[in-house]
Amino acid sequence: MRQVVFPKANAIELRESAEPSPGAGEVRVRVKAFGVNFADVMMKGGFYGDAPPFPNVAGYEVSGIVDAVGSGVGAELIGTRVAALTKFNGYADTAIVSAQFAVRVPETVSFVEAASVPVVYLTAWMLLVHFGSIKKGEVVLIQNAGGGVGLAAIDIIRQIGATSIGTASASKHAFLASRGLDHAIDYRNQDFEPEVMRITNGKGADLIIDPIGGRASWTKNFRCLRKGGRLGIFGASSMAETLKGQTNPFALAWAWIQVAFSMVLGAPKWTGVGLMEENKGVFGVNMAKMFDDPEYPKEWLLIVMKGIEDGWVRPHVDCVYEMTHVAEAHKRLEDRKSTGKIVIVPDLQDPVHDLSKFNVLS
Repeated sequence: MRQVVFPKANAIELRESAEPSPGAGEVRVRVKAFGVNFADVMMKGGFYGDAPPFPNVAGYEVSGIVDAVGSGVGAELIGTRVAALTKFNGYADTAIVSAQFAVRVPETVSFVEAASVPVVYLTAWMLLVHFGSIKKGEVVLIQNAGGGVGLAAIDIIRQIGATSIGTASASKHAFLASRGLDHAIDYRNQDFEPEVMRITNGKGADLIIDPIGGRASWTKNFRCLRKGGRLGIFGASSMAETLKGQTNPFALAWAWIQVAFSMVLGAPKWTGVGLMEENKGVFGVNMAKMFDDPEYPKEWLLIVMKGIEDGWVRPHVDCVYEMTHVAEAHKRLEDRKSTGKIVIVPDLQDPVHDLSKFNVLS
């Protein structure tokens, strides 16, 4: 099989590897598409804490066709179209996944769309519904509304009947409005804090979801919460931005000092008593930590797939690359040029794909 391997930090190779066989409770998927997430970019750079040591293979989500099953898994799954979560090793044309993390893909959904769903929609569901407990009429601030989780959040917020505010560059505002975002803030030219207060008549947001992270972002978002509000933290893109492109050892060391202060030493010191005084809540979400407890992710993934059939889940694929162009895909994500999900296919010529409706790049 072919895999995209990171042999060392910021290096990418396409390698041939031995054909894997599924173990007990596992299925083998002939991968037709896999999604790109910011965690993959951090893993390539060597600063993703959950990653195995180099050389490693990234990838948290795939779609494809089951062609073999391990013991304890029904043979009727062979030939089934599935979308699946996988803890790494998804950047390949073949993947071994737990049967508990694989769900059937409706015939009306393409493999490209299916691969764009698991991580962003389950993260958004965990933020908004499981922890965030949003209700009809509440106000949600989505930081980086044009990203994959941001677009998934808009779908869920619309379905529940809450009001959405999103930060994004001005060039994305018209598109986000077409997706159902109620209020857009240009983070490059507007201070989001007074804008949130203006939109909410001084009350603040009921829920804020933040993929940026760090002292400045966390502190400001916390101030924007109304009494009874919740702050959901699910990323650290500011850390990646600080470390990006640092190759000089001294510059890299200084960058890490900045990260340590922003993320740990200088981060807000929320305490139980302090949160009681504020009547606000803070929680964190990391889908990578859910693999040891598959009950929730499987439940959420089934809800989302049903949502596609019902029409309220609308996967948006920014673009499609072939597996030989992972570097370009990562750069597009790092440069914030994508709106929605970047998806990679092992073979653009595979007859299972109709790529005519997608933006195929190379």
